[in-house]
Amino acid sequence: MGRMYRPVELFSNGRSTIAVSIIDTVSDETVVSERLAKKLKAKLYGEFTAICASQTKVVGKYADIKVKDSWSGLEALMEVGVSNIPFDTDDIDDEGLDVILGVDFIQETGLKIEFLD
Repeated sequence: MGRMYRPVELFSNGRSTIAVSIIDTVSDETVVSERLAKKLKAKLYGEFTAICASQTKVVGKYADIKVKDSWSGLEALMEVGVSNIPFDTDDIDDEGLDVILGVDFIQETGLKIEFLD
């Protein structure tokens, strides 16, 4: 089974953008790149901390961003982590991903994930 990518639309402060996301069923929280948060002029607050599967500690801020899955139309206004550490993947361009959709988005929206043979 490969990685699951989805186009998402993100909204904050009257701005919106479309980005590629990866669905990560191991990540408890949805995380966006600092680059994307700046593009949306999202207001940052608090302190976000997470430990990646690679045991890398990620420290950043939070932002309230509405995330909409472009395929299903499901959306949620969420408190997301904002990270300045690139989300690397060999499948995407050199800049990496801007969005990791975590379990919080899946639970909040009831997003169904189908695994095809």
